[in-house]
Amino acid sequence: MKLTHGVCGITLAAFLTACGGGGSDGYYNQNSDSGSTTTPTTPSTDQELATSVLNSVKQEGKYLFGAYDINNEKLSKGYIDHALDTFAQGPLKLTLDIRKVDLAKYSDHYREKCFIKSTTDYRACYVFKGEEIKTLLTGYSDWDFDITADDLKNIKLASDNISPNLEDYQSNTRIYIFQNENNDKNFQDVTITGAFAYPFQQSWGLEQTKQKRFVLINSTTSDYKITTTTVVQDPETGQPTEKEVTTGAMSVYKDNTSIDGDLYVVQGGSGFNVLINDNPNVPFAEPISFVVNSTPGNTNNATYKVKSGNQQILSLPSITSLEGSRVENEPSTTNAQKFNGSIYLEGQNIFTFKQSLNGTTLNFKHVINGISIEGQSINQNGTVSTTLKTPFMQKFTF
Repeated sequence: MKLTHGVCGITLAAFLTACGGGGSDGYYNQNSDSGSTTTPTTPSTDQELATSVLNSVKQEGKYLFGAYDINNEKLSKGYIDHALDTFAQGPLKLTLDIRKVDLAKYSDHYREKCFIKSTTDYRACYVFKGEEIKTLLTGYSDWDFDITADDLKNIKLASDNISPNLEDYQSNTRIYIFQNENNDKNFQDVTITGAFAYPFQQSWGLEQTKQKRFVLINSTTSDYKITTTTVVQDPETGQPTEKEVTTGAMSVYKDNTSIDGDLYVVQGGSGFNVLINDNPNVPFAEPISFVVNSTPGNTNNATYKVKSGNQQILSLPSITSLEGSRVENEPSTTNAQKFNGSIYLEGQNIFTFKQSLNGTTLNFKHVINGISIEGQSINQNGTVSTTLKTPFMQKFTF
């Protein structure tokens, strides 16, 4: 990243600490030390905190400025990048893409009552699960929708105290499309649960470039849960028996009353765990956890809207508990990090902005640990130039 008007990076004590990765000149230490002065809009003490938060966000969340590229192995990917790309390209995109399937061709996937023992949900549904999802949708050929012990072979966690453990990640992906008594609501509610894995590119200057994210929608940290009935083998009799299983899930409902575009509303809080094994400083994989809160009709309502001209708006007013660690040996640090706040992106191709057409703009308005970060980015032939309004006037490029 190149600063054209700013200040040197300051380590944030209250937010993100000592961003590392491969030593003092390591992979995550990519900021230049250029910069003159900024125009402060806050008192000096607040400005120091705002500067620290901003510099840390530039390091860990290029996604927030549109400067993220999943296929660029040389572009470092921080905690915020991993979390937002997982949310956008994973459960959100999957629940949108599955709506393109012609359900009439899949009568064998239909359930008269989706949740057999439920006394609060009598809806029928279509269910798609595991690797069959690849046969329904394009663009997912290198994804894994059925995580087994073999998929996790040669991966370890730092200790037995890490939760979720590797066994928890062993699950398939399940997508439910719900019928409704009201035709206006029919097949507009789509829920995803389970686990999946997908690739990204990142190099630490050694050998490996193709990495993989293992993703679990966590029942412990999700407010939105579903309880399904599955058939398992009884450990005592060896006979098949029914068992109820409760899992974390994410439900995305299309509100067809919206008059200026397609509006998708997240129906409850969903917690995610992302297992990353790219850091060559340590032999173990490092987890990231985050929660996207949402309550329809409330100010923390998480939404995604697509307007005419492919104008997109992602509004996540309540992100909590985004945390993880990234161990570094020279100097020694765990890089323990925590994040909370709100995220707002508006423009064309907001999830792949760095690959958008020359001159495309992205407007953003975030609040990161109490610091407002607002401005606009412009794609200039793959170089993202960003102009901030708050917390102070500043320009920089990625």
